[in-house]
Amino acid sequence: MNSILEKVCAQRTEKRIENPLKIAFLGDSVTHGCFETWETNGQFDGSVDYENVYHARLKRMLDIVFPKCPVTIINAGIGGDNTAGGLARVQKDVIDHNPDIAIVCYGLNDVGGGMVGLEGYKKNLSLLFGRLQAAKIKTIFLTPNMMCTSVSPEYPKGGICVKAVASCSRLQTEGVMDLYMEGARQVSRENEVELCDCYADWKKLEQAGADITSLLANHINHPTREMHALFAARLFETLVLE
Repeated sequence: MNSILEKVCAQRTEKRIENPLKIAFLGDSVTHGCFETWETNGQFDGSVDYENVYHARLKRMLDIVFPKCPVTIINAGIGGDNTAGGLARVQKDVIDHNPDIAIVCYGLNDVGGGMVGLEGYKKNLSLLFGRLQAAKIKTIFLTPNMMCTSVSPEYPKGGICVKAVASCSRLQTEGVMDLYMEGARQVSRENEVELCDCYADWKKLEQAGADITSLLANHINHPTREMHALFAARLFETLVLE
């Protein structure tokens, strides 16, 4: 039986469960709750929407289905973060909070290291999983969304945003992001970490003819609010139905 159902089935009375189910989310700007992006004085700026980020949507789903099992969400997402950053802060930001479950989502920033950085990404993931498992925290790896597959005309030429668009588009269309995600799947299998493979869902959408760039709030690498619902639904399925 999975962790959520164990918690729910532990107490079948009218009284609410005293200790909430605690789920920590460790990741980058998508996990933090960032959506639109723009340039201000040569620096990235953007919007944050904590109500529509995928783990907030997941909590609402769990609250509806299991009203007697309160859920606490720990948002340990930081914009621009990668596996090295996550490894450096996992103790303080996740383990010290003693969550029942840790959901890890990295790759969108690590992939910027190109093929040279792939082995480092895999090593960091393995170490990260080991730290969480040593603390006896059930760990799930959530593969991220795809990045843009074309350069949106929304950004003016010469700015840092359009450079980011071009870089992400190249890493996506040339297959580098695919190789990072295959590496993440491999590391998850080797460490017996459960996988919630949303990246595979995005690839299926692309194969079906979806315009991936239009599904990104910043036309770079942040999913739209509607696409955060996909993460929430797939996590709900992984946590509750599998």
